[in-house]
Amino acid sequence: MTDFTRIISIITLTFLSVFCFQVGIFLWSGHKLKQNGRRTLIFIEFFTGFLMLFDALAYFYRGNTSPAGYYMVRISNFLVFVLNSSVSFFFCFYVCEFIKSSRLSLTILLHPKDSVKKGLPIQLFIVFYISIFSILLTIINQFNNMYYFFDANNIYHRSALYSVSVVLGLLPALITFTMLLQNRKKMAKNVFISLIVYFVMPFIGVILILFVYGYSWINFFLGIGALHLFYSSLKLMELQFYTGERAASISSPIYKSNNESIKITSKKRVVRSHFWQTLTITLAGVILILTIISITGLSLPDKTLTINQPYTANDPTKAVCVTFLRNADKQWVDGEDPDRTGAQYDGVIFNNMKSTIITEWSFSINLPDNCSVDPGPWNGTFSIAQNHLNVQKPHEEDKENIHGVDFYKITPLKTLGFGCIMYTPHDYQPLEQTINFTYSSTLKPLSNTLFKVFLSLLIIVFIISITITMLEDKLIRVEQENKKLENTVKERTKELEAEKNRSESLLLNILPKEVAQELTAHPGRTIAKEYPNVTVLFTDIVGFTNISGSLKAEEVVTMLNHLFTMFDERAQSEGVEKIKTIGDSYMAASGLTQNKHNDGAVKMIKFALGLVEDVRKFNEESPVKLEIRLGLNSGPLVAGVIGKTKFIYDIWGDTVNVASRMESTGIPMKIHVTETTKVQTSELFSYSENKDTDVKGKGMMKTYFL
Repeated sequence: MTDFTRIISIITLTFLSVFCFQVGIFLWSGHKLKQNGRRTLIFIEFFTGFLMLFDALAYFYRGNTSPAGYYMVRISNFLVFVLNSSVSFFFCFYVCEFIKSSRLSLTILLHPKDSVKKGLPIQLFIVFYISIFSILLTIINQFNNMYYFFDANNIYHRSALYSVSVVLGLLPALITFTMLLQNRKKMAKNVFISLIVYFVMPFIGVILILFVYGYSWINFFLGIGALHLFYSSLKLMELQFYTGERAASISSPIYKSNNESIKITSKKRVVRSHFWQTLTITLAGVILILTIISITGLSLPDKTLTINQPYTANDPTKAVCVTFLRNADKQWVDGEDPDRTGAQYDGVIFNNMKSTIITEWSFSINLPDNCSVDPGPWNGTFSIAQNHLNVQKPHEEDKENIHGVDFYKITPLKTLGFGCIMYTPHDYQPLEQTINFTYSSTLKPLSNTLFKVFLSLLIIVFIISITITMLEDKLIRVEQENKKLENTVKERTKELEAEKNRSESLLLNILPKEVAQELTAHPGRTIAKEYPNVTVLFTDIVGFTNISGSLKAEEVVTMLNHLFTMFDERAQSEGVEKIKTIGDSYMAASGLTQNKHNDGAVKMIKFALGLVEDVRKFNEESPVKLEIRLGLNSGPLVAGVIGKTKFIYDIWGDTVNVASRMESTGIPMKIHVTETTKVQTSELFSYSENKDTDVKGKGMMKTYFL
């Protein structure tokens, strides 16, 4: 990394950090965090701000070998990885709030089963667990350097498993993306696009970081994405800060109605469809990353081999083996210095790795004093310094680069020879010296058979998942159409049932239930029945003619309607059948059954007592005070329906006539009954002594007052 790249990274990250903190403070200002409708967005802004800040500190202290630099570089890089996982989770949580159209509590994470049953996307919990797992691996990295490590100069380097951190960082975004697609109909189009844009930005950073190393691309785009979420919220979400509202939920108009017009019958099919959609998109992202890694390769950290006992031949068990021998056939005594021997020294670098290219390398071996190298070495840049022969891979600007820089890269399972003419003391033996070999490498997964098989299997599963996803979507659309038809049929059926219920309700207001059912079943039949023991009641308002003469017609009708409505409600609750009203007279019957020993008389007495209470209650509320007479009689009668239009249910017989006479000969607010009614109810009610009453058409009869 050049100083220019480092300075630009520090300035950019610091600038984004300051903006994210400003946005977070603005969103937080004037609201309690627990009540703030934008709480999750605040978390995203602050966590992203800290992510930018610690990444800038990591660049700032890079290469600083002081104690402060040592700890700051390690702490900063650790927090960068942790905050990356945290931001991914909070963005997923933020999307879920839009899907549910309300501010969610973080406590739902403690109850995943209940939350999923209530409609919360299961992807939220998958992302949560992946984020926790990623943070745990980052903690483990502090002890085994599987993601990254620091050299003696306090410089950050990627480790062999760095790609795992890239994939774990990508998975939450891919899963959140599938959740967005699956629930896009639950949110407004502009909000959906805004959230998709945030997803795309760090994904661009993932691609760039594989191509261009040196800049913190992912974090840079996360910062841009966080600012994008804020500015889009100002424009699209109408924050409560402008109105002063502090609603607990995120307010409209950013949401569509959460009531879906169509509900899929098979929830299992929807769950399966969502699973295959998530798998398809996740596999697509992983395959894309693996393909990019396969094309560009993955840079591995520098390694140094210290060989105390030099090899004379390749050792296939070693990833890299280096030999450096004096050619026994090509050696002579130095003519200018008889104490030195001139010889050709041949070195070979063996790359025994199956998928890794050695891109940079350097070789160093101990030398005694009084050594020199002739000009014209091959496949390397040679120099002697501090009693060491140093050999480096030729670079673009080196005169030794006669084959092109790619020629000096050592591909998998290949070798590269290098050599020189060197003058040394006679007793010098390279096989007795220590060799230091340092190399940089790039992993090329496609050169590995197992990786090819793994990638092929992923592609096969990807194709299968696409096929199943398309099939499931097709079946769901078919079910939706079927459901539409079913809903239409149900709506029409409900309308018909409602109309039928209205008709039956009107009919039951006119006729008893049994009569209404018979009339409905046989509309042309004459309906008339004899009942052996029916109790009939008549009531009449005392002095109604005088009362009505002193009131307006509207007041009279209102008064009667109020009073008779109270009577109707009581008749319904007591199980008494209202027959009709004529003027101020109210007629009712009970015991309309073929069972002679029914309890109709008892019901009617209770009903009559209730009518007296209703009149008293009416008098408490009305300026007009009323009194009624009540007459009851029990016995056989005939009931039936008269007429074809505006028909009426009525009862006839001597029992009815006598009941009417009991009312007309009664005392106001007293219940006047015949002996037949008294006999059927005397066990439950007390009556006065009998009195002889002259009943028109019947002569003298014994009657009683309750």
